[in-house]
Amino acid sequence: MLCYVLSKPEIYRISFIILGHIMNKNLKGKAVYMIAVSLLVIQSNTVFSHQLINSLTAAHAVDLHLVTCAETDNHHLYVQIDDLKVIDTRQFNVLVVKDKVISSTTNPDGKSSSVIRVLGGAGVYQAYISQTAGGEKAANYQLVFHCEDIDNTHFETSSFLKIDQP
Repeated sequence: MLCYVLSKPEIYRISFIILGHIMNKNLKGKAVYMIAVSLLVIQSNTVFSHQLINSLTAAHAVDLHLVTCAETDNHHLYVQIDDLKVIDTRQFNVLVVKDKVISSTTNPDGKSSSVIRVLGGAGVYQAYISQTAGGEKAANYQLVFHCEDIDNTHFETSSFLKIDQP
């Protein structure tokens, strides 16, 4: 999965162009309105953070997400994990590796984990996701992450799911 982040001005500009077409009735209003609303809704997830939703079933399963922070001024990777309201006692852990820096966090059952900021500058961060126990059904997790500078300003972030285990 590869993500591209549009800046807030780009999203607003696109939204206003589409809304302008609706006002001028140059395009079919309903379809264009849906696109404009979708862009505004997506904007909140795209600009402020990146979220990946996936699942694990087996206790020994591990997913690997590669997160790239390409900006030269990047200072750290912001990471948080949530179990998306798993009804059993399973918890998810995310372990992030960048060069010689390793950091991890585990979510309390039914809640989001504490935030970790992995200092590593620009480059590729490896995020390994595992769970504390297995189950008959898959448990969904949400990984929230983004590249930031020293003042916690968000930078362009891309990701790729390299290993996806059941």
